[in-house]
Amino acid sequence: MDRSFCIAPMMARTDKHFRYLVRQLTKKAVLFTEMIHTNSILFGNRNKLDDYFQIENPIVLQLGGNDPESLSKVCQMAENYNYDEINLNLGCPSPKVKSGNFGAALMNHPEIVQRCLVAMQENSSKTISVKIRLGINDNDIDESLDDFIYQLSETGIKVFYVHARKAILDKLSPKDNREIPPLNYARVKKLKQDFPNLEIIINGGITKVEEINNHLKFCDGVMIGRSIYQNPYSLIEIEKEIFNTKSSPTREQVVEKLLEYADREVKLGTKINHIMRHTVGLYHGQVGSKEWKRYLSDNMMARDSDFQKAKHIMTIVQNNEKAIQANS
Repeated sequence: MDRSFCIAPMMARTDKHFRYLVRQLTKKAVLFTEMIHTNSILFGNRNKLDDYFQIENPIVLQLGGNDPESLSKVCQMAENYNYDEINLNLGCPSPKVKSGNFGAALMNHPEIVQRCLVAMQENSSKTISVKIRLGINDNDIDESLDDFIYQLSETGIKVFYVHARKAILDKLSPKDNREIPPLNYARVKKLKQDFPNLEIIINGGITKVEEINNHLKFCDGVMIGRSIYQNPYSLIEIEKEIFNTKSSPTREQVVEKLLEYADREVKLGTKINHIMRHTVGLYHGQVGSKEWKRYLSDNMMARDSDFQKAKHIMTIVQNNEKAIQANS
């Protein structure tokens, strides 16, 4: 699987509706599910594993948990689905996740992680990977990180998604943990130099194509999250630059596809706001974006979408863009 560009897993963001939207913009980027705890599958909604569409591949199932037996059971269940990879979350810093002793908190317990990864690999034919931070709290990101990576790689794990920040548990919120701990790209670069046989994908604070290209000089891939969510159409430039894609859909074509999808989903009982909320940033930076956001604000809470009004708003936006290009 080509991991040169990946869209990060984001809680309450990367659901099946968002993934459908971004697949209209990029065919080759690796997509992730939201993190799903093993208990929610084993003792809750087993249909969570089925929340994907064939067109989404390549796609990674991200799991949370710390129990080898539970993780192995879910991996066995996932064999029946067309996920390309299963990822264990070792980077989430939220208090709820920490209280359950999974996510970033597990970076202090490499022996538990080892048992989990061994169990997952024994019960899955798919690639097993991890997503980590540079460390947590007062951990030394030099010696302790190398030791952690070495211990995990001893289980046979080859793919590491690395958020280039530490996680400060207890003292910082999840939002602050995405912004306050300083980025340290040099440490990720050194990680690749020290472990050349591992596949290292860098994550954290990356927003521009130029930055992606620079990171690809020393890492195997780049992962971006919130900047894509805030401006989904930026994927068009990334798709052209990274994957040499020749043709791209217009925003209007993307939303028309999404409206067709929404029409089908609403008839199955999906609330329209669960779908359209992901499109708030679709016209980011464009003349007419205010009209689009106003339309969503006024209409997306309704159960039935006014598709004709949506298309009318899109036409206004498209005409504004064409007028600007003609006068420039």
